[in-house]
Amino acid sequence: MGSETELKLAVAPEDLPKVRRLALLSRGSLEPAATKHLKTIYFDTADRQLAAAKITLRVREDGRRLIHGVKVPHKSLAGLATRREWEVESRSPVPDFDAFPPGTVDTVLDTKALSADRLEAAFETDFRRSVRRLALGTGGEVEVAVDEGVIRAAGKGEVPISELEFELKSGEPADLFALALAVAEQVPLRVLVASKAERGARLAAGTLAAPAKAPRLDIEAGETTSDAFGRIVTDCTSHWLANVEAVADGSNVEGVHQMRVALRRLRSGFKLFRKVLGPEPSRALSDEVKWLAGSLGPARDWDVFIGDVAGPVFESLGPDARFDRVLLQAEAERRLGYGIAWRAIEDERHTRLALSLGRFVAAREWREDGDAKRLDESVKSFAAETLDRHFRQVRRSGRHIMALEPEALHALRIEIKRLRYALEFFGSLFDGREVRRFLDGLAGLQDFLGNLNDLSVAQRLITTLGKADAGRAYAEGVLTGFYGASLERKRKSLRSQWAEVLVQERFWRD
Repeated sequence: MGSETELKLAVAPEDLPKVRRLALLSRGSLEPAATKHLKTIYFDTADRQLAAAKITLRVREDGRRLIHGVKVPHKSLAGLATRREWEVESRSPVPDFDAFPPGTVDTVLDTKALSADRLEAAFETDFRRSVRRLALGTGGEVEVAVDEGVIRAAGKGEVPISELEFELKSGEPADLFALALAVAEQVPLRVLVASKAERGARLAAGTLAAPAKAPRLDIEAGETTSDAFGRIVTDCTSHWLANVEAVADGSNVEGVHQMRVALRRLRSGFKLFRKVLGPEPSRALSDEVKWLAGSLGPARDWDVFIGDVAGPVFESLGPDARFDRVLLQAEAERRLGYGIAWRAIEDERHTRLALSLGRFVAAREWREDGDAKRLDESVKSFAAETLDRHFRQVRRSGRHIMALEPEALHALRIEIKRLRYALEFFGSLFDGREVRRFLDGLAGLQDFLGNLNDLSVAQRLITTLGKADAGRAYAEGVLTGFYGASLERKRKSLRSQWAEVLVQERFWRD
């Protein structure tokens, strides 16, 4: 079995000539650049089982040779993907599993069930690849490939391929990020998370990029605090980048929501560990994460206004031109909000942040001027201390909860959210049933405080829509009255919800 560690970067087609001329990508060349035409057919079952499992099965024409390949994803860091890969040569134009040695692809595929009559050509790629190998100043080697062409699916059209790929042949992953950052200073780039195979599968299926939720994070008790922090940054960065395309096409509000959640979790991770991290570049990276999350704020606020607050209230009351006017103006504001989000994604700061975080993790940059002793200690003791501190902060912020003003309730909501993120990060270190019970104990209060915040934001937003006339005043009054009445009914449970929080056992102390 082989493996590949590669970083893919999207390049505007008009910028590809500039990429090819970059001295940065020719200095230290170990051999002359070579250009070849590659045509690849990707196969799958009729119900797309392989695409669902993110397994790639392909036959590539490389000159007169047919190269059969299988790829399986392994892990990802800020767009740097490590995949298990097997390749063999065969004369067959369709996948030939018998050509692979035993104990290779048959460990990830039921090759007997995947007979030729069950497989079909799903899509193809057709592109020219210019390749050269560079010596890195640190002693490693990288293969640099520039790909230009198309992904094509019968009856579905085609989408362009215009990308730069770095594959690490030897050396450290941090070197790839450093090289990519240097190139990004000269040519606009965007980190590509989806492989050609994943993009082709979407084209063939006629679907758009789907929003992605955060995967379960399994930190192990034997890991150090430093290891755990690296895992958390990697997890949150991958979660954010996995939603970029869903945000870009703007067809599913969950894309913005999930990307914003990922960025908030990432910033929370920096805050949880800040006492043991070196101050830089940790502080600067956290500030950039805050900028990017803020760029998604307007889109998310209008999504909630239309989909969760004003929209349902107005719909429940039946047709009314005054409501329609408010929602029409809100929709226009939402489009502007998505424009702000898209410009942030296209901004060079976005690419620089993703690549800088990749280098940050790969090189363990937080150890510079960090608390080495605590970073090398078991993460479980750090987790217990952190959870204890945040639970105390929640209890302190919620004291006299029935008398708290809206600003204080908002501060309590933030503290509960930080505690929940910490529980999600460190949950695998403890009994899952106890973690779930604790989170359930927070849920009722957190939901109420979230609804209260949604109303506060909605009241602010509606005053920005159109003229301050009788129609808008009526809609504003209806919204505050109906949604506010619902919150007042829920407020009656506030004391019992707070009591549910207070009785939670601090299981992390065991």
